[in-house]
Amino acid sequence: MTQRSTQVWLGGYTPDMDGAGEGILSAQIAPDGTLTDVRLAARVDSPSFVAQHPSLPVLYAVGEAAQTLHAFEIGADASLAPLGAAAPAGAAACHVAVDPAGRFAVVACWASGQVLVYALDAASGAIVGRTEAAPASDPYAGVPETELVAPHPDSAPRQSRAHFAQFLADGRVMTIDLGFDLARVWRFSEADAALELDHEVVFPYGTGPRHIAPSQTGRLYVDGEYAIDVTVLEPGADGRYRVVSAAPVRTVGRQAGESAAHLVLNADESLLYVGVRGSNVIATMSVAADGSLAPLAETPSGTGAAFPRHHHVTATHLYVANQLGGDIAVFALGADGVPGEAVQSLPAGSPTAVVPAL
Repeated sequence: MTQRSTQVWLGGYTPDMDGAGEGILSAQIAPDGTLTDVRLAARVDSPSFVAQHPSLPVLYAVGEAAQTLHAFEIGADASLAPLGAAAPAGAAACHVAVDPAGRFAVVACWASGQVLVYALDAASGAIVGRTEAAPASDPYAGVPETELVAPHPDSAPRQSRAHFAQFLADGRVMTIDLGFDLARVWRFSEADAALELDHEVVFPYGTGPRHIAPSQTGRLYVDGEYAIDVTVLEPGADGRYRVVSAAPVRTVGRQAGESAAHLVLNADESLLYVGVRGSNVIATMSVAADGSLAPLAETPSGTGAAFPRHHHVTATHLYVANQLGGDIAVFALGADGVPGEAVQSLPAGSPTAVVPAL
């Protein structure tokens, strides 16, 4: 979604994940859309994703290799000071999201499959507790292999790979399990600061659901890392989400070595931008009034190794974290909303996230 902030936080990989970053970076968006005043906000190992508290000057960051969750106080100059000791997380903690009411944070752990819930102090935002959500079960367990055709199998045997959490408008939270082709919707229990399962949504076998782009209508768009497609989910009258359609991201079909990464809607929700690693493109998809999708255009995400891991969109520009290219590529959007040629390539170590400040 489009944000009004002129500051962004940049997460990335440091040497413990074979990256060239130093920690969390802060940058400002200039009036012309380029990034300026880039500075190291905090030295921390592989903060691959960050999320800001909705009402307090606190930033949270996962330490992917260190299996940690950090909380930082945000200074007036965008510097970050540790707020307590880092809390333990699971293997390959790769995503953090914060409750819009500021009560808790959710961390997804790719290697262990864990979904972890961290209670936050109401006054300071400090991490004060941790619970673990129920583990996922493979909905395709026991189905004969002859009935299963995967576009890009993850591993054999399949394993749980939690990868993303999205807070929903009604207060629930949806988490994605990339390895089990599964989305799980949870309710938060105030009594024990834990998540209680509401229902599950099963994707076609081998889709590899990865990230979510929420619509103001309640509709959710989920990209398939392996299938290189986007699935549309809609809630029924009973509040349960269902798969209503899916569309390929690219007109050329899936290419060897490709994997979809992140996706985001523009402000009026007429366009969806999807990053595809390997082929190193940002695919623009048109969104119809009924939520259905169609490929519209493609823009190279950068030069060289590129590997578009994450991106952020404003009304006028698109900001792409090219993990292997080592830069944030900035694109001006045309009148049709399609990114044109890059107007800036900002060296940023091994960037993995571009997150607007609140």
